[in-house]
Amino acid sequence: MQWLNGLTITPERLMDNTADEVITSGLSVPSGWSVSSFTGVRVHGITEVDIFITRTGADITESSAGSGNIAGDPTLCTLPSGWAPPRAVNATWGNGSTDGEATIVTSGEVQLRSISGSAGIATGTNVRVTSMWISETPGGYSHDETTDITTYTEAGLFWVTGAAGDGASDDGWAIQAQLDAAHAAGGGTVVIPGGKTYGVSTFLVVYDNTTVWAYGATIKAIGNSGLLRNFLSSETFAAYSGHSHIQILGGTWDANAADAGVGTVTGTTNCLGFIHCEDITVRDATITNVSSAHGLEFNSTSGGRAINCRFLGYKDNSGDGSRDFSEAIQIDMAVSGSAAIGDFDSTPSRDILIQGCQVGPSSRLGSFGRGFGSHMLRSGVYYYGIRIIGCRIEGTRQQGIYGFGWRRAVIADNVVNDSGLSGIQLSRPDPAGAGPSEGYTINGRNISITGNTVEGAGDASGIRVYGASGGTYDQVVIAGNSVLGFNTDTSNGIHVEYCSRPNVTGNTISGTQSTGIVVFNSDGAHVGSNTIRSTGSNGINVTGCTGANITGNTIDGTTANHGIFLATSSKFAVQGNWIQSAASAGVRLSDGAQDGTVTGNRIIKGTGTNGITVSAVTAGDNVVANNDLTNGGWAVGTALIFSTAAITAYTGGTTSPGANLVS
Repeated sequence: MQWLNGLTITPERLMDNTADEVITSGLSVPSGWSVSSFTGVRVHGITEVDIFITRTGADITESSAGSGNIAGDPTLCTLPSGWAPPRAVNATWGNGSTDGEATIVTSGEVQLRSISGSAGIATGTNVRVTSMWISETPGGYSHDETTDITTYTEAGLFWVTGAAGDGASDDGWAIQAQLDAAHAAGGGTVVIPGGKTYGVSTFLVVYDNTTVWAYGATIKAIGNSGLLRNFLSSETFAAYSGHSHIQILGGTWDANAADAGVGTVTGTTNCLGFIHCEDITVRDATITNVSSAHGLEFNSTSGGRAINCRFLGYKDNSGDGSRDFSEAIQIDMAVSGSAAIGDFDSTPSRDILIQGCQVGPSSRLGSFGRGFGSHMLRSGVYYYGIRIIGCRIEGTRQQGIYGFGWRRAVIADNVVNDSGLSGIQLSRPDPAGAGPSEGYTINGRNISITGNTVEGAGDASGIRVYGASGGTYDQVVIAGNSVLGFNTDTSNGIHVEYCSRPNVTGNTISGTQSTGIVVFNSDGAHVGSNTIRSTGSNGINVTGCTGANITGNTIDGTTANHGIFLATSSKFAVQGNWIQSAASAGVRLSDGAQDGTVTGNRIIKGTGTNGITVSAVTAGDNVVANNDLTNGGWAVGTALIFSTAAITAYTGGTTSPGANLVS
């Protein structure tokens, strides 16, 4: 048997001989040889060939006496079609008095390699050749599909037959017939044979406990709908009770969006869609040329997985540009206007894994609006357990990853290039806002964004997490990311706003048009051990925060403004940072910076104007002590600019500026 995913191995099936074969014809020989007999046998994936041929041409002798070699490795014969080994194998030959070695290559040719003694192979000599090997795919030779249907069905396989496979004819009936047969049997594996393109005019429907095996096949929309979903239009489900435990394995799923006279689909339609369900896997599939909606939608899905898939090519066919945000994979909930069928019970998707996937343009269409994300919420309901790991996202029109109302999310080790807006963004509605967002009670929390590479983000930030007043994000970790190469002068590297206790550590940021790290209205923020180079504005900007800790960062060069800037913040610590060539001040305590400490920092002048400056108007009760501004060519009057009213005495008894070293 050829074992396919979803086929249970049993003792009875291991002993199944329906894939065994014996052949006695089809051996061909070159000039100078004739065939006496041939037998080929396949049993349980083992192939054996026994060849009996007669030399009719001139004698074959050693290339040089005693060498055992045969000049040119002449061909003795060629095996029948379908009987060649998966890799070159050795064979032995003999004629009763002389023997030697042959090689059977993947084309099926049997090539003479060596000979024992000097007798050679004389005219009229009978030569026997024998070899045995393990087949690459036991039983994987050409079958008659009609004959094999019984065997496959008994094994839980439902083989699609009768389809034209020309990409123009409607083959949806043939595929649906096997999906229905699997449904009637309580589940199974529907095999769509590879090497063909199957036209589908309307949605295929897949039911419970079904695997669709489509490796090597192309399924192409030829009507004005998507390709596959897990529901009928007449069905209704609550929570996660719909058709579940489904796998889509392999295949190119061409949604065939219309553009420039090519393609048939103009509607807003998902290519693959799953709703009110659990345990859904889409693996090794290519979803391409999507019209206006999504490549894959997990709607009210618990345990959805997209693994090692490619999402290539999208066209907004709305006519008014209103679908510029559509995701390659949308993570959605069951609400009217967003779900195709009821119940509209606000069931959210949860425990979604997207791993090793790619998003980008196809050969004829550009990339998607967004790579992966959500854009629908209901008050008090949130998505949770979302994991996006090891993916590559290129050229999206808006965000690469957009988490809207997510909790307990992990976004790790992704590469996001040239997004129109932020590379990675998480947000939630403003409960004080007007319209549908008003009164939302959901707060985001437990967000981990680590190890990502974001390059060329557009008009926003490389990585951005922002809540709202009265609706913060709690426990946000943004660590170990590489962010660089921004496209607009409003682009920040990392932007955190209305977050409680965010941890922004160990990131590398370079080439921002605006600020490297922005932390607004986020109490208890820790910004530490980041490396920030060549920013267009401040290296780090902390505004409206209580208890911020800015420690151990390296800031090398700002085109404008300051290395570290604080305003309307209190109880902060700026400690142990290394700052060089800030355009204005290395550290600036601006209006409203109160009750903080600036200690132990190393500030190097370079192109900078000032070392540490403190507003004399509203900044106060701050300690500025033990900072090192030496060997920079500073004058004291420019290195340290603040009034004593802005600085409090520090332990040690010396009034400010206490023990700061300047030279």
